[in-house]
Amino acid sequence: MAPDASEPGSPPTSPSRTTTASSSATASYSPFTRQLHQLGLLLAGASFMAASVAVSRRSVIRRRIEAIPAFHTSNRMASRFDGTDRVGLATAALGLATLNVMSFGVLLTGGIAWAFDLCSVAELRERTQAAMRRPPANLDPAAEKEMEDMMRSLLDRLGMDSTPPEKPAAERANDEAPPNK
Repeated sequence: MAPDASEPGSPPTSPSRTTTASSSATASYSPFTRQLHQLGLLLAGASFMAASVAVSRRSVIRRRIEAIPAFHTSNRMASRFDGTDRVGLATAALGLATLNVMSFGVLLTGGIAWAFDLCSVAELRERTQAAMRRPPANLDPAAEKEMEDMMRSLLDRLGMDSTPPEKPAAERANDEAPPNK
C-alpha cells in the first residue's frame, strides 16, 4: 500500500504536483471520452432542470387547486385570506427557487464545459493562467490618443475634471522606453 499524504512518515505533496497530475489525467482522454464526459454533465444538468421544473409546476398547480373553494360553499361571502401559513408558503417558495437556480447552474456548467472543451477545474485553471500570461495585443498609439481626446472633450462638456491621473514611476519608465520589435 502506498503511503498516504495524511500519514506522518510520508512526504508532503506540493500543489503543483497535484495540479499536473490531475491535468495530465484529463489530457490523456480520447476525444470521444472527453465529449462523453462533458455531455454527461450537460445531460445531467438538463435532466435535473426538467425535474425541478416538474416539481415547481406540480407545487403551483396544487396551490391553485387549494385556492378554489369547494362546490358546496356559499358564494355570498368572499372567502377571507388565511395568513397563518405565510411562513410555510415563503419557505416552500424559497426551496423551489433554490432548486431551480441550482439545476440551472448545473446545466450552465455542463454547457460551458462542453462548449470550451473542459474536463476538469485544473484544465480551466491552466487555460486561464495561460491567457493571463499572454502579452497584450498590439495597440495603435494613434487610436489610443484619439480615444483620450474624445474622452477629454466629453468630460469637459460635462464639467468634470479631464486631467489624467499621475502614472506611477515604473509605468512612466516603461512608457518612455522605445518598444522592442
